[in-house]
Amino acid sequence: MATYKNLPLDDTLAGLVRHMQQVEDYRESLQQLQSNWDNLTLLGQLSGVGTDMSTTRQGFHALTGALINRLAGETLHKTVQEMGGRAQVAIDILVRNLFERTADIGFLATDGEIRAFLAIAEAKRKLYDRDQQLDEPRRSLEARFAEYVAKYSVYSDIVLLNPEGDVVARLDRRVGVDASQHPFVREALITQAAYVETFGPIDLLPTGQPALVYAYRVTNGRGKPAGVLALVFAFENEMAGIFGKLVPAGDWSVVTLLDDAGRVITSSDPDHIAVGTHLTPVLDAPWRVVRFRGQEYLAVSRRSLGYQGYPGPAWTGHVMLPLQQAFASDDAADLHQMPRQVLEIVTQHSNLFGPELKGIPTQAALIQRDLNRSVWNGNVRHRASAAGRDSGFSKTLLWEISKTGQRTQDVFEQSIDNLQATVLWAELADSAFQAALAIDIMDRNLYERANDCRWWALTADFRDALGNRPREAGAHIAPILAAINDLYTVYTLLLVFDTGGRVVAVSRPEGEAWVGETLSDDWTRAVLALPDAQGYAVSDFAATPLYGNRPTYLYGAAIRGTQSTRVVGGVGIVFDAAPQFAAMLRDTLPKASDGAPAKACFAAFVTPTGQVIACSDDRLQPGQTLPLPAERLDLAPGQSWSDVVDLNGQFYAVGARASSGYREFKGPRDPYRNTVIALVFSALCASTGHAEQAEHPRPTLEHDTRHGPHREIATFRVGDEWLGLCSERIHEAVDAVGLTPLPGAEPHFAGLKLYEGQATPVFRLDGLLGAPAPIPAEAQIILLRREDGPPFGLLVDELGEIPEVPAELVKPLPPMASDRAALAEAMICPMHPPGANMVLVLSADRLGAHFLGADPAGRLHLAHSRAA
Repeated sequence: MATYKNLPLDDTLAGLVRHMQQVEDYRESLQQLQSNWDNLTLLGQLSGVGTDMSTTRQGFHALTGALINRLAGETLHKTVQEMGGRAQVAIDILVRNLFERTADIGFLATDGEIRAFLAIAEAKRKLYDRDQQLDEPRRSLEARFAEYVAKYSVYSDIVLLNPEGDVVARLDRRVGVDASQHPFVREALITQAAYVETFGPIDLLPTGQPALVYAYRVTNGRGKPAGVLALVFAFENEMAGIFGKLVPAGDWSVVTLLDDAGRVITSSDPDHIAVGTHLTPVLDAPWRVVRFRGQEYLAVSRRSLGYQGYPGPAWTGHVMLPLQQAFASDDAADLHQMPRQVLEIVTQHSNLFGPELKGIPTQAALIQRDLNRSVWNGNVRHRASAAGRDSGFSKTLLWEISKTGQRTQDVFEQSIDNLQATVLWAELADSAFQAALAIDIMDRNLYERANDCRWWALTADFRDALGNRPREAGAHIAPILAAINDLYTVYTLLLVFDTGGRVVAVSRPEGEAWVGETLSDDWTRAVLALPDAQGYAVSDFAATPLYGNRPTYLYGAAIRGTQSTRVVGGVGIVFDAAPQFAAMLRDTLPKASDGAPAKACFAAFVTPTGQVIACSDDRLQPGQTLPLPAERLDLAPGQSWSDVVDLNGQFYAVGARASSGYREFKGPRDPYRNTVIALVFSALCASTGHAEQAEHPRPTLEHDTRHGPHREIATFRVGDEWLGLCSERIHEAVDAVGLTPLPGAEPHFAGLKLYEGQATPVFRLDGLLGAPAPIPAEAQIILLRREDGPPFGLLVDELGEIPEVPAELVKPLPPMASDRAALAEAMICPMHPPGANMVLVLSADRLGAHFLGADPAGRLHLAHSRAA
């Protein structure tokens, strides 16, 4: 442990806490109060008021250290959790995208038009800009490249090279590069892998700027390499979109990707941390404080988790945040809008708050209880010893001790509330972040589906077979569909149908029964009515026989003839919704130690009407309705919320985010609209619980010693009732620890308390006020004197003030309740709170006679006194 401004502080926090302004504010307040306790302890020893503050001072000092440690620790955890989430998403979202690219290159390299062009080029054996005979086929091929990028806009260029590395066709004709000597060309010709992935300076691009390229060989009819196809991924454009969602405006975080040498390859703020900068990733710890350009930063790094066996490039997501700004946000303030009862139930019963955290308010309450009892006893002793001398100083000192105790308790309660809010807000923020990630993954995935169907609709063989050889179309198209489906495993079935909706070919043997069947639904008609090659049609999320009568999305695009824009059929793809959506949701959830999603969490995709599209586990089935209020699901695209929600008797920390699309998909120019909402649920506790601490506001009695006679009334609480006793009949109050019950005793007999060597009987009043309740842990005992007879004790729940009340305000009981059997001897009307019951002043002698001398009528008379 380190020492920070006279407080013991965890070594890992010592250098950080000075940047946590809210924690510092609480520390300063508590340490100022600690100075007050030091002074009050000294004055108490000098004044002889009989109130020792040493234990209280030491207790509050120890608790201050524990509280500041925990508050700082949770503040750090919240920040690191946010940074870690951003670092992980920055790399994992990219890797998911690149996984799709590995399939693209493998499929496009088999394209018939590319092979045909390379056959012509090989025959001519001349560069494209010197051979006029290649101009027309080249323009046609480059127009096809443009069609491809119009769908798959994640690419900035497509380059086709011959085996010698000469450029024979290219999408971006502005780049004046005729050939490449880069090693990827040779590797693509000989590799046994399904693709070549390379990142770095590429001589195909101007000035050799870094690029991410996917390449593979194109073979001729004999299976020999005829050239190399290279897809240039729009890396900076893609990362700008990722960074835009991860780093909101005004955020000081800088999100980067580092290569395996620690070099920055992209940055959310290149003016701050430039591309090419060398940094050290933090891979052996959750976080680290690092120095960069003379400033301290909190740094977090995360490696990719991979996707479906694809590890991605050996890059690291790395986030840096200036320490001066790392802990500046106060997002937990939003929790003040949450109903107080919900907050109390969650903080008292949720497993978010471990024993150590829950123990802090308990310890603070115990210290405050002991302090209140010490001040209470000081006031009682003061009266006994104040005769014949000026008691003003002692009373003032006791009053100041009481006020300081209350101020200390207030600061502790505020800081504990803030600590609990910080923990809960972190859970809500995590759920919201995961929901945003889930819907982003969904939008990105379905973007690919819209692209796939449109591109496959442009397949020359499909167009030729349907337009020119319809009788032979099925036999010609089926093998191509099967080859595509082998590469793109997210589909259970691919199918091609003619203009009448008749299925002519399918991709899987198990779908052969559909060949010859006619599709006549709205989706099929929408596909055949599409106006151009950029259009696509999507079915509602509904059960379909194409998916075994389970709900899914069907995507489709129109196939047009080779010589005109006339529609000759359509291509349809059946998305394997159940496992794909469930996997997306599971991937976003926090993980247990075994890597499986945490059991207390689940996630779902739903429609705005609450219809379940998918769930991460089997607690919700597609087609069911999620029982949430309609306003919770009435979200505009991109809108989100997080809150504690009661679902089926359980409180959950819930994050929700509505889909907003990806690139062109669901964008302003895309007519397709289909709002989906991702929700992530993290279980907190049962919503049927109750807050354990009920409110028992203390009555305020008028305190005045300046005018006329007065009576000192010691107040206390039993159950919901505040009562009083004349202070001269009180010996002192003690803790109820050590109270020994006697078997077979009457219900009103609490037990024996060993006090000053004597076994003193202790009695309960709650049985006279109503049904007896279990003895609470915070119970205390008031020891009373009688004019004649032995002392005895009363078990009480809480000690109150001991005001000196003007004698005229202490009213005698009405005649109906003033006989000798009544346990109360007077009553006082409190000034506050409004509508409070009168405070009954009990008689020590009558209580003694009742408990020690058997008075069965006492309960009735006390009830009469309260009614009066």
